[in-house]
Amino acid sequence: MKSWIALLFSSLLLILGITQAQAAVQLATPEQDRYAKQAVPPAGKALIYVYRLGDAIPQTSPTLWLNNRNSGQLEPRTYGMWAAGPGRLEVRAGRADATPLTITCEAGRIYFVQLAVNADGSVRLHQVPYGGGRTGLHTARLVLDPAIAARAAAAPKPAAPVPAPAPAKELVAAKTAPAKKPESKTTQEERDVPTDRGTSGITFIAKAGSFQLASDSQTILGASRSFSAASTASGLEGEWRLENGFAFGMELFGHTQDYSTAGVPSGDVSVTNVFVNAKKYFRPGAIVQPYLGAGIGAASSSFSGAITGSAGGFALQGMTGIAFRWQHFGIYTELKYTRAEVEDSAGQAVDVSGTGLFAGMSVQF
Repeated sequence: MKSWIALLFSSLLLILGITQAQAAVQLATPEQDRYAKQAVPPAGKALIYVYRLGDAIPQTSPTLWLNNRNSGQLEPRTYGMWAAGPGRLEVRAGRADATPLTITCEAGRIYFVQLAVNADGSVRLHQVPYGGGRTGLHTARLVLDPAIAARAAAAPKPAAPVPAPAPAKELVAAKTAPAKKPESKTTQEERDVPTDRGTSGITFIAKAGSFQLASDSQTILGASRSFSAASTASGLEGEWRLENGFAFGMELFGHTQDYSTAGVPSGDVSVTNVFVNAKKYFRPGAIVQPYLGAGIGAASSSFSGAITGSAGGFALQGMTGIAFRWQHFGIYTELKYTRAEVEDSAGQAVDVSGTGLFAGMSVQF
């Protein structure tokens, strides 16, 4: 008899434990998830998304702490969303005393944070640019804040919409306020255009393309020399990017042109340019980022064939293009114009100005 009672008591404890475990990670409905992914910051607040992809240890569910408040747990391919007032926000994962990821929130902005569980069980958080955050979010499902979900479950009827710092209240308000539902998807997307800043860090860019001299026929050493219409060119660039889209760095690129004398192939000239650049990337938190830039530096040339020797001189450049950037990888397209004239010790000058069209890849650290 006593053993039967003990077995029944143990079963009840097991059922209670399973129920509590299920309640600890409460997923939103598909409708709530859709609203959350299209949300815009409430007036005077910022939106914070913390998401988790399919990482090394899927069976763990680290607890999130926002400003020392238990804000739920994240299973693989889930996310949470919270509204936060302007100012300092500390995000922790795993333990309440863990080293925080600190975000200085600004009203009207959207922030993305990725949580990952490593193979050794350690938990890490890092802030993600807008484009990468949006991409990661589409693979995840909304988890409701446990405290907010408990209050919503206890209420006999949905209350009138009240501004709240958590996603569940915002989603209830969206469901119970029909006036907001007619808002068109186009309007929602327009309001969702990222105005937040990007991430700062070092970016390396490798590129290749074609380069054409502005003056393809020049008189050098008393004879008319004709340069090839275009040649292959390549370059390597390193820059330090700021959150506001400004970037500063150095660039090395070169090109080689064949030349002929009176229609007879005579040799080639290799030109190497070194620039210190400044750029401005527009929409730095988005995937597609147009940019403008300028550089100042030096050009050097080396002739072979009918003409031998080297020359150097001052150089300027301007460039424009579009960068496609994800978390740590990007694709570049660029159109640039360089203004450079090299001169040897005897005073013989050659104009190596021209226009180049490039494509390349970037890696950001």
